[in-house]
Amino acid sequence: MEDAHRVLKNIWGFPSFRLSQAEVIKRLIVDNENALVLYPTGGGKSLTYQVPALCLPGLTLVISPLIALMKDQVDALVDRGVKAANLDSTLDAERSAWVKEEVISGRLKLLYVAPERLNNEGFVTMMSHVKISLLAIDESHCISQWGASFRPEYLKIARFAEEMDVERVLCLTATATPNVAKDICKSFYIDAQKGVFRTAVYRPNLALQVRVANTLDQKLDILIPFLKSRIGPAIVYVTLQRHAQEVADHLRPHGMEPMVYHAGLGGDERARVQQQFMESEKGIVCATIAFGMGIDKANIRQVVHLFMPKTLENYSQEVGRAGRDGLPSTCLMFLSAPDIPILEGFCRGDTCNKRSIHLWLQEVVLKTPDKDGTLSFNHYQQSREYDIRANVLGLCYAQLELDHNYIRAVTPFYSQYDMSSRTADGWQKVLGDETEAAKTIKMYWAPRGSTFQIDVVTAAQQSGQDRGDLAKKISDWELSGYVNVKASQVRARYKIVNPLPKELEEIVNITDMMYKRMLDREEEAIVKLRQVIDFATDDACLAQSLASHFGDDGAIPTGLCGSCSFCQTGEGIPFESGAVAQPDPIKIKAILQACPERDDPHLLARMAFGVTSPRLTAGKWSTSHPLFGSMVEVDFNALVEAFDKECARAGYAKADIQPSAAASKKRLMSQSASSSGRGGTSKRARRGW
Repeated sequence: MEDAHRVLKNIWGFPSFRLSQAEVIKRLIVDNENALVLYPTGGGKSLTYQVPALCLPGLTLVISPLIALMKDQVDALVDRGVKAANLDSTLDAERSAWVKEEVISGRLKLLYVAPERLNNEGFVTMMSHVKISLLAIDESHCISQWGASFRPEYLKIARFAEEMDVERVLCLTATATPNVAKDICKSFYIDAQKGVFRTAVYRPNLALQVRVANTLDQKLDILIPFLKSRIGPAIVYVTLQRHAQEVADHLRPHGMEPMVYHAGLGGDERARVQQQFMESEKGIVCATIAFGMGIDKANIRQVVHLFMPKTLENYSQEVGRAGRDGLPSTCLMFLSAPDIPILEGFCRGDTCNKRSIHLWLQEVVLKTPDKDGTLSFNHYQQSREYDIRANVLGLCYAQLELDHNYIRAVTPFYSQYDMSSRTADGWQKVLGDETEAAKTIKMYWAPRGSTFQIDVVTAAQQSGQDRGDLAKKISDWELSGYVNVKASQVRARYKIVNPLPKELEEIVNITDMMYKRMLDREEEAIVKLRQVIDFATDDACLAQSLASHFGDDGAIPTGLCGSCSFCQTGEGIPFESGAVAQPDPIKIKAILQACPERDDPHLLARMAFGVTSPRLTAGKWSTSHPLFGSMVEVDFNALVEAFDKECARAGYAKADIQPSAAASKKRLMSQSASSSGRGGTSKRARRGW
């Protein structure tokens, strides 16, 4: 531990560790055991792996889900003279090559990557030649099916740790319930008694307040004087992107100049808003939950949930951004009956039509492998064609990989390349290249303005050339300085591990299992939403209830914080969620006239409710359509039921579909897919799926 204290003082300038940082580091570098750190955001999690990284021989590999956060961490470390780097898709070829060279040479101490990088064969091969002394997994709650932010790619990290013979693992998260912590410990062989280090969720300087308001005007009547009383910066969280702008517009006539932040803004604008807020003394930002990751501003005095959060995990993380300097801060949540159906709809929005899963699965199992024996798919196209959201589609592939052991994800590739001349001399060399790959490329490329575009997958299929050879030739031209290249249309690749199911009964059983899991996750999301309502309305101290949710029952010795809504009034907030509205037949008819699709009642329900999807976006029935969200107040399941009757009348037929070879394959089994019942028992992955 002497080395750890020396590193802490010399590199970071701190005289001592805080919280249980020293105990965590001792477990890693002295006991050589795995650990789980449960600290609040801003609680010093990073030091628990950055200090050991400089004490241990070999490389510390850090798995982090956000590129922007990785870059911030790396920049801060480099400024302190630490050999650190990130490896991600934004790097150019020269920088990427330098990073890999530093890793192989052993000069690099910390390498940050996204979990998706573990599918890259080149990266895995490189790691097999490197001593990984420590694997640090940030946002590790994403591994758990119980977590609010479950991500399929996180499931593969434990397998990677075993295959790479990683010496020790450190999992880190700010939001983990006892169930989530149990899942993490099971996956990474962490001793739940000795290897878990938790900091109390309870923050005595935060006053948790709840108010009831049934309209936006009622909310604003409370919000405006609340914000005017602020003595520091404030964040106002909303649910929808359009709400951020609407609320900001309502605040401006009252002498406030709020900023607006949501995922629909361009990257430069989001960066500008974040920087402006970080530098402000009393700034206000109206934002979706896209705002906050990486925000480490100590003096935020107010956090407002103008619309109720979907989970207590989200709520805890978001209110945790207030008052990090230890000074009194207020967190205000609004309960509103009209908001409940909207939030429930979002909980149900990921569940797609079972027939869509069946058709997708047929495409996967019936596809002819490429020349290298792998299967390749354009996830974007599949997502749009079958109307399965990207994260849900990723989960389906992960189930085939981890539950059933049929496939394994390997390095993806790009199918489309746009090439433009870098120099006249270089372009002449391209035109004069007489290799077979070069001749094929020039035969199949097409002019697009000042560039030439080629789909190497199509070119390979039609010419008989190997797709990899064509891509390599284009890369060679780029590396030689002849052309500028822009690659797009990424395709995921999968190695076939075991024979894929071909029998109808097998395919139906797997479809049923996947669909059941979607329904189970949907119900889990509804349960989590109800937990938020119960938390806000129970006859109990809000601070104590929040701490208990995360397993810290003794957070407040008296059980009363003295500053929350309950402690101030002595009673829970009275609240009625209201009766469920029924679909309006006139609006149902309008949606049916606007959207001709009749093969998927979920698609029509999403349009009516205002939950976007890949297929709605492709058909221009999404956010820009005047009927999108026209029945947002109606129970989502009631909408599905209403549109299902209309789809049944049309025989669940897709509008204006053109027959194709692929479609013919799919139609072989489509009728059975729409009528099959649930059944089958999944093989449980050893990681606790």
